[in-house]
Amino acid sequence: MGTTPPPVISVVVSPSSANIRAGSSQTFTAMVTGTTNTAVTWQVNNVTGGNSTTGTIDGSGNYSAPAVVPTSNSVSVEAVSAASASSSGSSPITLMNPVPVVSGASPASIPVGTFSLTVTGSEFVSGAQVMFGGAALTTTFVSSTQLTATGTATTAQVGTVSVTVDNPNPGSAGSTTSAPVQVTAATAVTAAAAVRFLEQSTFGPTPALVSQVQASGFMPFLTSQFTATQSTFPDPAAGVTSIMPTAQIFFTNAMTNPDQLRQRVAFALSEIFVTSNFTVPPQGMAPYLRTLSADAFTNYETIMQDVTLSPAMGLYLNMVDNDKPNTTNGTHANENYSRELMQLFTLGLYLLNNDGTLQLDGNGNPIPTYTQAQVTAFANAYTGWTYPTEPGGTLVKHNPQYFLGPMELFENNHDLGSKTLLLGTVLPAGQTGTVDLQDALDNIFNHPNLPPFVSGLLIQHLVTSNPSPAYVSRVANVFESGTFQGIGSGQRGDMQAVIAAILLDPEARRGDNPATAVATDGHLREPILYVANVLRAFGATTDGAQPVNYATNMGQAPMRSGSVFNFFPPNYIIPGTTMLGPEFDLQTTATALVRINFVNSFAFSSLGAGTTVSFGTYANMASSNPGAMVDALNALLLHGTMSATDRADILAAVNAVPAGTNQATLQAETAIYLIASSSQYQVMH
Repeated sequence: MGTTPPPVISVVVSPSSANIRAGSSQTFTAMVTGTTNTAVTWQVNNVTGGNSTTGTIDGSGNYSAPAVVPTSNSVSVEAVSAASASSSGSSPITLMNPVPVVSGASPASIPVGTFSLTVTGSEFVSGAQVMFGGAALTTTFVSSTQLTATGTATTAQVGTVSVTVDNPNPGSAGSTTSAPVQVTAATAVTAAAAVRFLEQSTFGPTPALVSQVQASGFMPFLTSQFTATQSTFPDPAAGVTSIMPTAQIFFTNAMTNPDQLRQRVAFALSEIFVTSNFTVPPQGMAPYLRTLSADAFTNYETIMQDVTLSPAMGLYLNMVDNDKPNTTNGTHANENYSRELMQLFTLGLYLLNNDGTLQLDGNGNPIPTYTQAQVTAFANAYTGWTYPTEPGGTLVKHNPQYFLGPMELFENNHDLGSKTLLLGTVLPAGQTGTVDLQDALDNIFNHPNLPPFVSGLLIQHLVTSNPSPAYVSRVANVFESGTFQGIGSGQRGDMQAVIAAILLDPEARRGDNPATAVATDGHLREPILYVANVLRAFGATTDGAQPVNYATNMGQAPMRSGSVFNFFPPNYIIPGTTMLGPEFDLQTTATALVRINFVNSFAFSSLGAGTTVSFGTYANMASSNPGAMVDALNALLLHGTMSATDRADILAAVNAVPAGTNQATLQAETAIYLIASSSQYQVMH
């Protein structure tokens, strides 16, 4: 009698196939026939329960797709019979990218022209494309919740444009949500706005530059300045002991060379990363100024690195020939540079919020940014560096003084111990001096204090002594992102993006229309700017000697700061007020009189044989229409903000000039003197 064959066990999985997006889920069921035991074990690609790469599945058949689509986006879900391991069913799955979700786009308003956007949302994947009114933008993937993109808005797009995101294949999909961005028509730049902008971005407006900015607009002027040929400083001969020739070149560059924005930013950097001829000879100051000029449009970390290895800074703040600690002799590394780099150049004394305001502890006290132990650790990280080796020389522990090139490492003089830095970062023992230095600078550069601290300093030097927290925050955000309206590399600390953000911020530009001016905006023209501004306004030519002398007598000898704290500290408060006014620290009865005497000599006599100027244009205007002359000077020097009372007083003084051969010239000189020496002109609004 024959044996009855066992029943055939079969397993059928439902659904029979599926397309599933990353991060989504799908429930599968299994029908088992041929046995009373209908239990199954669920697998993904033959792995029970699956894994994070191909997706997971629980005992009830609930499949969860991986967060990121794997290289092979085809996987299989299997149900294996508990009654027979050889009996199974499967369902092929095609994994697809998720559908992106857009929650916002910043800025919410952009002008016609080049722009950059930061798009936020969720489910973004590498290769996602930001779409601007249906047109693809150049897109950078930052994270699953953030993308940045650049493009150009046209006049045809003025109005509201929808920003969406498309994820790529597999399963390419566009977002079902969008963010509106308002495109605004370009507005004409008034003469007043051009003057204010040039006061902030150059060593002083000239009629020609005012016309250029009016014709091109602010952003095109900035982009042209970013590529302008760099001014330089020749190396003084070995026997030169006076800083005067280099200081004269500083002024002649500022007066005539076209790279005005680079020079202005480099000047600001020189007042942050301070060195001084009181310690550093001319042979060191000239290369240092070249370094700041070359780095002005690079990245703030590049500036930090180049300044740190500058032999001029090394001499000034004692990092050159900084010996490693010697416990036997009881010596330790010099801490001067490690302290000032953090306190003055990068982070400040206390922890900051992103808007530059102080973080406070539970008792309402500011929280120190760093400890003495960390100052010591950074000092040890910077040991072993000496002057660059002279041509034909050999590197030794303490090279002879030489300034052409970065400092060099004498490895045996570098401390090899471990070093605990900021934010819990520990440099392991045994690292080379080069690695220790780079790691230390990276540690500082990536500290959250750096964007608001540096942004605040640069705003003060270029635009206003009292920026609002919102202004500082906007610039700090650009510092972090490295991009602004199409400018910048997208790397943290990009200087071009930061500069553009500072100069084009609404707070910098409020006042371009006098009706929107805020009395507390702006800053006192520091002596060097004051002298250069006056001379440039009237097309003066100079060998730089007298400008150096006058600036010195006003309390600001070029390249001869009295201390590492600059000619004036950023936190100086104007006496009798609660307002910051750093440059007012130089304003004394004596220096105030020097300012007046400078304008008096400039207008009525001479600053010396090396400086000449002609007021012929304004004399010609005075001869036919003194009121028109005063109005022209008002536009050039005060961007049209002169009050009716002041205009009447100045015009009365002009008309009181006696008739004679030189009447028109004296009338022009009188008006120039009264305006350029006024407090309204001296304080740049």
